Amino acid sequence: MTFAHLTQAELTKVQQAALAVGFADEMAALTADISPAFVATATQGGTPAARLITLTSRMNSTRALLSGQNPLRLWLDKAVLLAGGRPEELVFRRALEVVEIDGTATAIDAPATPMDVDTLPGVDGELEVVIFEDDTLDVGFLHSGTEVSRSVAKLLVHRHFGGTPSTLAGNAPDEGNGTGWLIGPDLLITNFHVVNARLPTEGDASAADFDLQGKATTAKFDFYDAAATTTTVTAVECVASDKELDYAILRVPVGARKPLRLRTSPILKPQERALRERVNVLQHPGGLPMRLGFRNNFVVSGTADRLSYLTDTAGGSSGSPICDDAWFVAALHRGFKTIPPGSSVSVWGRTINQENYGTPIGKIMAHLAANHPAVHGEVLAGQA
Repeated sequence: MTFAHLTQAELTKVQQAALAVGFADEMAALTADISPAFVATATQGGTPAARLITLTSRMNSTRALLSGQNPLRLWLDKAVLLAGGRPEELVFRRALEVVEIDGTATAIDAPATPMDVDTLPGVDGELEVVIFEDDTLDVGFLHSGTEVSRSVAKLLVHRHFGGTPSTLAGNAPDEGNGTGWLIGPDLLITNFHVVNARLPTEGDASAADFDLQGKATTAKFDFYDAAATTTTVTAVECVASDKELDYAILRVPVGARKPLRLRTSPILKPQERALRERVNVLQHPGGLPMRLGFRNNFVVSGTADRLSYLTDTAGGSSGSPICDDAWFVAALHRGFKTIPPGSSVSVWGRTINQENYGTPIGKIMAHLAANHPAVHGEVLAGQA
């Protein structure tokens, strides 16, 4: 089967939207982050419109370049930025949800609005001021976060088709990225879709291939920078999973790392209530060294069934722990969604059109208790 990120109908919508906003004449800006050699081979001759159609079609059939780049995702990132505020922006955002299955967060840092000097404290020597509200944290937050980070790992899932390991050009392993963390002393949790390692156009892995991919998943701990000394382990088996809740638990060799602590109650936040609650995400976006998402990290809404937040993530962050400020895990990160028109969130004067979301940990624990009681017992024992 020929590979494609988007169906032909989805691709046509993207191409029509791109032509409608004049992107045929903005090729240099849209392809600035993509390999020049790749772009050159796909944009030779023809009119600007024809080159745009040819390039987007070529990108749609390219899973990744040897450099690891996903050219269509990079192009859509730029398209969202350049189409900002126009109806076509939603077309590009929805396509991005399909192409970047792990999700990618729109940057929400906005330039600071200049403050009138007359509004600042007027007493000489008054050097401190609380901006809006005091959101500082005890420095123990950093120390606890460092300890928690030891139990979070970058995951590589070797894709299998029909029982055979898949390879790319040069015999490189065809691998999917993700993030996982210890929910028990020898149990690591991530998303079902991370272990499934399939794009929407490919359908789900067969049960046999899913099992093989679980056993072929490697976890790299302590991957903090390119020169870090890391510890890599390979999963033994997948002991529990559920597609609807999007979780999978892998058994890994026992180590000295502690399982993360779990919240016993969900973060509850009505959509209409002002932003206040915050969450923090330890993650390996794009398979890169670990990063901490905690800027503009507001919870948008929280129920027993779903938690959504503005904390930054990117492709490869799927499976990350969503932690409260005490570093208890509140949810398992699974992706992002475009916020429906009329429900956008405003942070410091900037409108946010996307939210990240995860499955509350209580929902997963309840599913384990009902369907995998032995695994549930192991998790509880690890918490003690």
